Amino acid sequence: MIVALLLLWLRWTDLFVRPTNPHAANAKGVKAFDKKEYGDAAKSFRDANAMRPSPAAAYNLGTAQIAAGSREDGSASLARAMSDPTLRADALYNRGNSALAANSYDYAIRDYTAALKLRPNDAQAKRNLEIALAKKAMQSQGGGGGQNSGGGQQPKPQPNQSGKDQQQKKAEPERGNGDANADALLRAVQQQEKEELSRMRRQRPEERKIGW
Repeated sequence: MIVALLLLWLRWTDLFVRPTNPHAANAKGVKAFDKKEYGDAAKSFRDANAMRPSPAAAYNLGTAQIAAGSREDGSASLARAMSDPTLRADALYNRGNSALAANSYDYAIRDYTAALKLRPNDAQAKRNLEIALAKKAMQSQGGGGGQNSGGGQQPKPQPNQSGKDQQQKKAEPERGNGDANADALLRAVQQQEKEELSRMRRQRPEERKIGW
């Protein structure tokens, strides 16, 4: 009887404590995220997204999921957030951080490069791109990559979902000599992409002739 009453009390407590609207759930998630309680933040953002799905809610959820270690779920949530152009660069950056932490350097390079095409002066994305390229080179040489959670500061979740003007920006660190190297690496990656596209275009007429 005591156990049954306790369970009933817990259910009523959960009913009253749990946020009943997306704004309250989002605010609870932001508070937990600021305290680095990422698992709790993800739960609150999941509630907010369930009550009112939106790119902003998906961005917050994905950011918290990645911070909590659920990289696959977080990356999927961030992919949904990219439908909002104002969130795309930060979502790519966060997903790149997730890939870098998992030593998936090709995916990290892809996302950081895409983020820099949208925001060329993002010093953190440049630095992390340089790290990913360097670790991929080490890996290809048999030196391994080691663990890395990303060299830049992770964007925070949005404090509310009332408008796009509330998007949280990343803090920009001071520029140093490493930025010149990162710029050169970015240009090299972009040049490789151009050369690959050019090669594909040159091959297309020949491919059309096959079998005819």
